[in-house]
Amino acid sequence: MRCSRCKEKAIIYLKPYKIALCKNCYPNFYLNLVSRSIKRYKIIRRGEKVLACVSGGKDSSAMAFALKKLGYNIEILYIDLGIGEYSVRSRKVVEELAEEIDVPFHLVELSEYGFTIDDVDVKKVCSVCGTAKRYLMNRFARMNGFDIIATGHTVEDMILFFIKNVLSGGIEWIPKLIPRSEGFNGLVTRARPLFERSEKENMLFVLSLNIPFLIDECPYAPRDVWKEIVYDIEAKKPGFKRNFVRGLIKLAKSVKIDERWNLRSCKVCGE
Repeated sequence: MRCSRCKEKAIIYLKPYKIALCKNCYPNFYLNLVSRSIKRYKIIRRGEKVLACVSGGKDSSAMAFALKKLGYNIEILYIDLGIGEYSVRSRKVVEELAEEIDVPFHLVELSEYGFTIDDVDVKKVCSVCGTAKRYLMNRFARMNGFDIIATGHTVEDMILFFIKNVLSGGIEWIPKLIPRSEGFNGLVTRARPLFERSEKENMLFVLSLNIPFLIDECPYAPRDVWKEIVYDIEAKKPGFKRNFVRGLIKLAKSVKIDERWNLRSCKVCGE
């Protein structure tokens, strides 16, 4: 199989785009896709001070590298959750990434707040971890003058958020499933610049450019059957994931937010 652009040996054939690409041509193709998404959905605006939250995994590492390469004003935040050697290795990777792309590196340690994820009941780990990260990201961004928080959520993540919200009856949360959520009441604007990109595309990007990332998964990460189902559908219907999230954006805009919501700030910390 030859690259559709330069005729060198291809490393991947992307069925949704009907194109084969080599190691040298793929990165630019990927960057163009990310840039197109950002511009089409106005995810990040030029001049905004962006806090790129990086865990060290392939997705957030790909996001930070791509945003820097595309000329956005970013700084990196790493949250040390205190998950044994996993956190030690991931922290080192993020420090290497920040140095390689020449952006400021910021560190917040969950232990400063009196506990670590290793202290949490295993059955509650994912819920507590998610809550802690959202709190710390927003607090750091708010207190340090960032305009927007960028996370490495993928197209698979967006589909799974939708499925799980529907199954749990949380229809009112669907409006949050858009690539840019404007801030309010002390919440900093959130951006998901990779919301149309797949885990496979992100992996190819970091591998083709030797971008620092941690291949290990979080030791607490559960097996996600729904993600396997989504991959099975994509294999049988190429382009399903991309088309799904594009339709999801239209749906999110049509769902009315409950006006009874009254979000207030914490009297202790202001969050």
